[in-house]
Amino acid sequence: MATSTSTPVLLDALASSSTVLIILTLGYVYFLAWTFGETKKLAHIPSLGYSNPILSYWSALRFQIDPPGFLKREWARIPPNAKLVKLPGFSRWTVLPAQSKYYADIVRAPDKHLSSQQAVNEFLQAELTLHTDEIGDNLQIPVIVNTLNRSLGDLVPLVHDEAILAFDEAFPFHESDGKSEDGWKSFKISRPIMSIVGRVSNRILVGLPLCRNEKYINTNIDFAVEVVVMSHVLLSVPAFVRNFVNRLVSPIPKRVKQITAFIQPLIDERREKEGNFGEGYEQPFDFLSWLMDTARKHNKPDRDVILRMMSTNFGSIHTTSLTFTNAMLTLLAHPQYIEPIREECDRCVQEEGWTKAAMDKMIFLDSFMKESQRMDVVAAILGNRLAISDFTLKLSSDNDTESSEGVFIPKGTMLAANFLDAHFDKDVWSGEDPDTFDPYRFMKIQKETGRQWIITTTSPNILTFGHGRHACPGRYLAAQEMKLMMAYLVMKYDMKLPGSEGSSTPQRPGNWWIGNNCMPDPRVKVLLRRRSEASSVGL
Repeated sequence: MATSTSTPVLLDALASSSTVLIILTLGYVYFLAWTFGETKKLAHIPSLGYSNPILSYWSALRFQIDPPGFLKREWARIPPNAKLVKLPGFSRWTVLPAQSKYYADIVRAPDKHLSSQQAVNEFLQAELTLHTDEIGDNLQIPVIVNTLNRSLGDLVPLVHDEAILAFDEAFPFHESDGKSEDGWKSFKISRPIMSIVGRVSNRILVGLPLCRNEKYINTNIDFAVEVVVMSHVLLSVPAFVRNFVNRLVSPIPKRVKQITAFIQPLIDERREKEGNFGEGYEQPFDFLSWLMDTARKHNKPDRDVILRMMSTNFGSIHTTSLTFTNAMLTLLAHPQYIEPIREECDRCVQEEGWTKAAMDKMIFLDSFMKESQRMDVVAAILGNRLAISDFTLKLSSDNDTESSEGVFIPKGTMLAANFLDAHFDKDVWSGEDPDTFDPYRFMKIQKETGRQWIITTTSPNILTFGHGRHACPGRYLAAQEMKLMMAYLVMKYDMKLPGSEGSSTPQRPGNWWIGNNCMPDPRVKVLLRRRSEASSVGL
């Protein structure tokens, strides 16, 4: 009897002890998080959402579910005098400028304090996805800046030559299946555009015939997508298990082997020809040749050349495809601008041919695509920098850094820009409603200010290509590619959104927010029809 009566008492005691133990454990975890975590180190910077190191995870979840909504609500609550704010994440805080103008101070900070490369290593887990542990010296950047960018006049005709076949194969009309009696045919555009971008880019990167190898292009597209996916996977697990998780699930090592199988024979062939012909050897005019020269100069192995090519392809395919697809969908939602763009493109090509000179003359197309860049953001938070030392960030007022206030930034802090605040800042776009699409916006700004505002121009309020000394070095080629692709598209095809007949303002298909990233809906279809009255110049 004594045993039966004591059992409930014992269970109650154990339950009470377990409750106390759980409370003490949670308290200890909270103590550790507050004492040693980022929250205490950044306590002097106001928070978006909860500041509490535990409750901040709820705010981080709200941001991941609805980045634009969360930022809009919390931005309205920022203290009036705040210079910086911090955004909660699941693994760290990210410090943002409370006003877009202060991002200029972030990008001006010396690399010895704020590192762009280390930030990329963190948010893309680039040592595991892009192998920056091997190619983090960025030797390919001077090749892009000093050789590729200066050769655009010679390269743009090659882009056009490739675009002709790439468009025909991406949007085939020789098949009667799915084509209406009046010539319209429905196409999904997400993957075809990535294929076109991959082909025209690789005409410059590796040349003929590899740029037309469908398996090679698809492997690079898959790699570009998998880098983004794997970065999210790796950031979702603790740092100490990331190498294990990467070895367990990453498809990227397989992609490296596949792309090596394509590029290594090309390297071997070129090296053999160079050995056979000696000084009489004329190397192909492409990025691979220039990378091979750089590798020879710095005594790098062939794997180094291949990894740099993969990294360059990632940057080219991913951002260019997103930006072009956004611009195309925005144009289809504003069909009244198709004909003015078409007329401008036709005139410029008639005058200059499919050349860089023609692309540079397409002022309205440039302004249209620049406005699409501004409106159609690719992320909520980007332009990251990682503090690699303790320092005080000087925040200028009217660019007067001598009298500016400073904010202490501890080592290990991630900083970035709020794209939504920067691109839609009513104080910056004064006199123009930043929430309204205006394709003439940048033409008017250039006329009023005398300052050049073209698709490659960066500022703290146009951040698609980054800003400052670490802005995307390949944006000049990307801009020429996108303008040429859009010119070719409007000159060769009629186009419209399904169900838009009779509407002067069709509804633009909505983009998807996947956490911090924003992308066009990959399911979207458009209607295309080859134009019988199209100019015959290069089509």
